Amino acid sequence: MMKDCKHSNIVAYFGSYLRRDKLWISMEYCGGGSLQDIYHGKNSMHPKTHTHTHILILTLLFFGLYYLHNKGKMHRDIKVTDFGVSAQITATLAKRKSFIGTPYWMAPEVAAVERKGGYNQLCDIWAVGITAIELAELQPPMFDLHPMRTNNFHHFVKLALTKNPKKRPTAEKLLQHPFVSQPLSRTLAIELLDKANNPDHSTYNDFDDDDPEPESPVSVPHRIRSTSRSAREGKTLSEINCVVFSSSHSQMGACFSKVFNGCPLKIHCATSWINPDTRDQYLIFGAEEGIYTLNLNELHETSMEQLFPRRCTWLYVMNNCLLSISGKASQLYSHSLSGLFEQARQLQKLPVAIPTHKLPDKIIPRKFAVSNKIPDTKGCQKCCVVRNPYTGHKYLCGAFQSSVMLLEWVESMQKFMLIKNIDFPLPCPLEVFEMLVVPEQTYPLICVAVSKGTELNQVVRFGTVNPNSTSSWFTEADTPQTCVIHVTQLERDTILVCLDRCIKIVNLQGRLKSSRKLSAELTFNFQIEATVCLQDSVLAFWRHGMQGRSFKTNEITQEISDSTRIFRLLGSDRVVVLESRPTDNPTAHSNLYILAGHENSY
Repeated sequence: MMKDCKHSNIVAYFGSYLRRDKLWISMEYCGGGSLQDIYHGKNSMHPKTHTHTHILILTLLFFGLYYLHNKGKMHRDIKVTDFGVSAQITATLAKRKSFIGTPYWMAPEVAAVERKGGYNQLCDIWAVGITAIELAELQPPMFDLHPMRTNNFHHFVKLALTKNPKKRPTAEKLLQHPFVSQPLSRTLAIELLDKANNPDHSTYNDFDDDDPEPESPVSVPHRIRSTSRSAREGKTLSEINCVVFSSSHSQMGACFSKVFNGCPLKIHCATSWINPDTRDQYLIFGAEEGIYTLNLNELHETSMEQLFPRRCTWLYVMNNCLLSISGKASQLYSHSLSGLFEQARQLQKLPVAIPTHKLPDKIIPRKFAVSNKIPDTKGCQKCCVVRNPYTGHKYLCGAFQSSVMLLEWVESMQKFMLIKNIDFPLPCPLEVFEMLVVPEQTYPLICVAVSKGTELNQVVRFGTVNPNSTSSWFTEADTPQTCVIHVTQLERDTILVCLDRCIKIVNLQGRLKSSRKLSAELTFNFQIEATVCLQDSVLAFWRHGMQGRSFKTNEITQEISDSTRIFRLLGSDRVVVLESRPTDNPTAHSNLYILAGHENSY
């Protein structure tokens, strides 16, 4: 029966024979590679390449299926990388009454064959609809579809998955559907196969995977030990005791606790992670020398371990996934935290360090890689993450030289997926880059600038990019920027704006907002370099210390001041991390601290 099928979109069957108890089947050679290779290589493709490949595969599949059905045959087990077992419909076998097929791809009438009484070629159409989902999502059915699939794709799947076989369209009819009726030439097919099999030579390739990182001027070991075993050894008075001012309305007892002494790294950022298996809490640092970690549950053996050897300027932990801006090309990476820690543990057992980051990506299959580049994110300057409290959706936004990229976290796939890429020349330097959630909008506004207010009672004006707009991305005209240190959304219509020596609490329109819970303005006698918002107060960091103020009373809740040390905030996501260096030697090794006593922060 298979030998009778002669069509350019059906793999030719030449014959079979038995030899030494083994069945050998001779079939046409497929020089383009297997669909499974393309399937697993989808994450490394440019989205446009994957879309064209997706359409091409389904179109060619329907041509072959149309031929098969016209010959009175049905496949009954269509899915990725499986020719299946076909069954011929003859005059004596009008309808098959057997249970053949794979459950995920099985049409309802096939699954209920004993009750329904049979099925016909239209069961193959259902299987193609399921296969279309699998090709798009790299997951079996019953996983959530990404919301940004085209209307043509959704309609195509809807038609193919028509439950009633009498109403389900034929292959001939689906070939006229807009999703598969696009003009696709043989040349395009060869080009797409070449891009899928050779992603490094693709015209869409922006990666520098095989480029080694420049060697650091000073060799940094994989493990760095603290220079002081004693928790109090070598500290100044201000580093041991925090000055705390009484306030009946503020949480008391907050102070900085030293966790590392004499760190040689040039640290840019810090975050934290709790291992779900051991419940150990780790600090994770992004530095010029790479990504390092410190186990807070093993401070008696104070040492930092290298997790990833490329330069890192931004970090964020999402579940057990670590996102970073890394490498000399400043590209977004996605790391498996459990994989990074296991890899570091295995490398410690080796007598000689192996620079795995310098190995070409093709040596390690993508599904086994613990660190992957997010496509089309080369040259990322800044990133921010926000959770919409009204919908629960989480968004990642990246800033590039002339565009912004918005991605949404897909829980079923445990990764961020692209929603929109907006071309827009960003201010230089980009001092502000935050997302502002507006309840009535699907996606958050992207704040890229803050200027002086121009309307009545308007103290500031937010320059935002609106990804919800279909006509104009921009909600404000260009105006001279104000020197802004930080912007944080506290509540639905409450935004904290830090300007040089003062903090203003405003609404989304930029007007001062005061209430019994919040003071509209907080003024400081020093130039603020960074802020951290806690549940009932704000911490303002400056060159030689930190001061905490109550949101409600404007009273000082705590203060650290030491003119002999230079302080710098490294991170405030879940855990507040700080570093200090001697004022008279700012290039000296730093000491690292965490804030203890405050658990709730925005």
